Amino acid sequence: MKRMRARTAAVLAVAVLCGCGYRLGSVNPDDPIKTIYIPQVKNRTTEPALEARATSRIVTAFQVDGTYMVVNEEDADAILDVTLATYNRSALRFDKNDITREYRLTIGAEVILRDAKTRKVLWSSKRVEGERAFFVTVTLPQSERIAVPLVLDDLATHIVERVTERW
Repeated sequence: MKRMRARTAAVLAVAVLCGCGYRLGSVNPDDPIKTIYIPQVKNRTTEPALEARATSRIVTAFQVDGTYMVVNEEDADAILDVTLATYNRSALRFDKNDITREYRLTIGAEVILRDAKTRKVLWSSKRVEGERAFFVTVTLPQSERIAVPLVLDDLATHIVERVTERW
């Protein structure tokens, strides 16, 4: 019985380790990019003070992903320029008095990946978006303030996916 449990545990461990989908490093071993520098995000929206929060979330998303190591500019193979271009809040759901109770917040960015030495554009996208629906639980500004970090996290995830896959 103990032998059977040990075999079962070993088979499960191998299945979990082989099938978990985790990767460290590029999915393309020929990719010349191993390190990336992420300067402060630029903000062309009318919403103030998004730059630092967006930059922090993008850096964290790249660190969690592990495809590229985030480094300073001197040590980078590539530079990722991100500009926040749109900030939109749209109504989704109304109550019986025609008061909006649910909104969708969308933040859009333009993203350019450049070679760190030549500054040549390696990849770019005019539109990468993060979004989140949120309910008005207190006041609209307070509820929106709670939603912004979640939208920035979604945006950062989409940026990492698009840059690492380059599609």
